Amino acid sequence: MTNTKPPITNYQLPITNYQLPITNYQCPMPHAQCPMPNI
Repeated sequence: MTNTKPPITNYQLPITNYQLPITNYQCPMPHAQCPMPNI
């Protein structure tokens, strides 16, 4: 299992919801534990 650049399917959310590239997060954890931008 590669923790680097996890597939968007792991987040189960479109990248547009984050409004940031997945590489900006660089976190191998699910989107539930990922800090979402409050903008």
